[in-house]
Amino acid sequence: MRLKVLTALVLFFFCTAFLTAQELVVINKKEFKTEQEEGYKEAWKSIQEGDEFYEAGIGTFAIAKDHYLFANQYNSENPELNYKIGICYLYSDHKFKAIDYLLKAYNLKPDLSKKVHFSLGRAYHLILEFDKAKEHYVIYKSQLSPSEDIMELNDALEKLIIECQYGKEFTQTPQRVIIQNLGENINSKFDDYNPKFAYQDSAMFFTSRRPLNEKSKRNEIDNKFYEDIYLSPVRNGVLGSSYVMGKPFNTKSNDALVGISPDGKSILIYRGNVDGGDIQLTSYKPEKLKWEKSKSLSGKVGSDSEETSAALSPDGRELYFISTNPELSIGGKDILVSRLNEKGKWDEPKNASPLLNSKYDEEGIFLSADGNTMYYGSKGHNTMGGFDIFKSEKGDDGNWRLPVNLGYPVNTPEDEIFYTTDISGVYGYYSTIREGGFGARDIYKVITLGSEKEVSTLTRDNLIAGTDYTERFAFLTLPELLSVDTTLMVFGRVRDTIGLIDTTVMAGLTFMDPATGAIASRAMTGTDGYFRAQLPEPKVYGIEINAAGYLYYLDIIDLRGYNTDEKLEKDFFLQRIEVGTKVVLDNIYFESGKSVLRTDSNESLDQVFRFLENNSSVRLEISGHTDNTGSLKVNTNLSEARAKSVVGYLNNRGIDKTRLEYKGYAFTQPIAPNDTPEGREMNRRVEFTVLSK
Repeated sequence: MRLKVLTALVLFFFCTAFLTAQELVVINKKEFKTEQEEGYKEAWKSIQEGDEFYEAGIGTFAIAKDHYLFANQYNSENPELNYKIGICYLYSDHKFKAIDYLLKAYNLKPDLSKKVHFSLGRAYHLILEFDKAKEHYVIYKSQLSPSEDIMELNDALEKLIIECQYGKEFTQTPQRVIIQNLGENINSKFDDYNPKFAYQDSAMFFTSRRPLNEKSKRNEIDNKFYEDIYLSPVRNGVLGSSYVMGKPFNTKSNDALVGISPDGKSILIYRGNVDGGDIQLTSYKPEKLKWEKSKSLSGKVGSDSEETSAALSPDGRELYFISTNPELSIGGKDILVSRLNEKGKWDEPKNASPLLNSKYDEEGIFLSADGNTMYYGSKGHNTMGGFDIFKSEKGDDGNWRLPVNLGYPVNTPEDEIFYTTDISGVYGYYSTIREGGFGARDIYKVITLGSEKEVSTLTRDNLIAGTDYTERFAFLTLPELLSVDTTLMVFGRVRDTIGLIDTTVMAGLTFMDPATGAIASRAMTGTDGYFRAQLPEPKVYGIEINAAGYLYYLDIIDLRGYNTDEKLEKDFFLQRIEVGTKVVLDNIYFESGKSVLRTDSNESLDQVFRFLENNSSVRLEISGHTDNTGSLKVNTNLSEARAKSVVGYLNNRGIDKTRLEYKGYAFTQPIAPNDTPEGREMNRRVEFTVLSK
């Protein structure tokens, strides 16, 4: 049985099978081998392993890429290998790298693949280089032979070229928004999407394709792990660590929570193993203190066609849902609507509106709390690529108005889908792939810069971290700096992460220019935890917070687009020091293969010094860690020597020797798999553990 996935059609660039299927490119063994014998056998074996994952499908391209990159160290001039690496990057969040490898493959062997220009067009399209994208699309189109299904291909390519034109228009007039990744409590290196808030925003449900354990199976449609429903509790507006839901929410099939009734007592769940993909209902039974087993919706909503996402009207009497029903669809997946009759059953569904639907797919529908605003994803209308988020308002006559594209940077040439809002309607949440994410589809928060805003935190909250603000990303272009001559006042509270409303912290705050390190303002909280800081202009600032009994805090906030007429309020949350607390020290660098600290480590080490200075009774163990390359003995000695160097630096700054211990653990305490370059890099680290406080 083919178990349908909620996002099965979302994960591909086109519905056209020819365009999504990659041409078979074979790495010739004789051509790959060079005059150098050393390393050849290992490299060729890695290519064979990579080919298995590559041919299995998109779901394992990331694994294939790691094998190919290993082989590329032996021979970096093989065109076929460069092409395959480029394709693997194309389906990840590293489009710039895709271009590098695809161009190299083309320059080495121009006739390597008929699709190289198409792939380059996709890569340039996805990084907003629309003119270059169109150039490659046109070249690819000119090379199509009459034997191919020329009409369908021409239509698909023409649509891509039109999307590039829309993209140019949208990017020239960016919307005033800030887009934040929800962080590691929600997102993973696997696909995470479809956020839905529980009743009164008490929690966030979302769907993830991450494995539950080592025995987790992959879906044959896209070779990714099955969908499961996860939940993240919300405490004082902060999303907590997420966990997978049990029965009746999840089954052995693909499961996704797609809708919640206004009273929170009924939940709509997508089941991939029911009638080719269907929506079922589960209700909460207060007398039993549990949710009942999900059942198909009563009436005429269900069909042999696939039904996916859904949304209920505020009164619970209208159901909007996505369906592929060919008798009602204008084209592909459309928004349908059904009404609850007097018998409590759903009537025959109808097409919601020819204005809402297009001849392409629609997906991921959401209704505002008052039922008068609809958000959804569409591949039609004036999309700039893939699915874009659209918004439609209901008029006084009860009819839906022409949908409006939310514009750039909310939308990009990637697939943006599953848009929802919090109960206030102020903040939006949706799913997409963006440079700098966790590696696949992530869930992001959208903050519209209007009269009601919050101060933006650009990075994940760091306990002890350095901030690199120079990395080139494709889709993180923020609104231009507004011309504001007056100073800004920021106020808020510093609070304890345990989440109690009255648990505030006395702390010192320093606002800095992240480019120069110059201090812009200082502030102290009172006994109630409140602070006020006056800043010279609306720009990006670094924020450093020190408080006795709490871990050091460093992050970035973005004040661009604000003026003195707006309310700038931001609470900061600190983590209390507890015995056993571990913190990875970012940006600690050593000379290659040695224990000699580089000078660019000083900033991060000075943060540790200030932390120890502000917490004079705390004792720490500084530990060194390596990946599994080399012997245990060599790595133990190296990791211990590096930890000792860190302790020596802190001692020289004036920290008493009795407060610090050091130890080398080599590769015995990994925090990531050692079978990928990224995992090995994470394992090569220095961290501290609180021994006593």
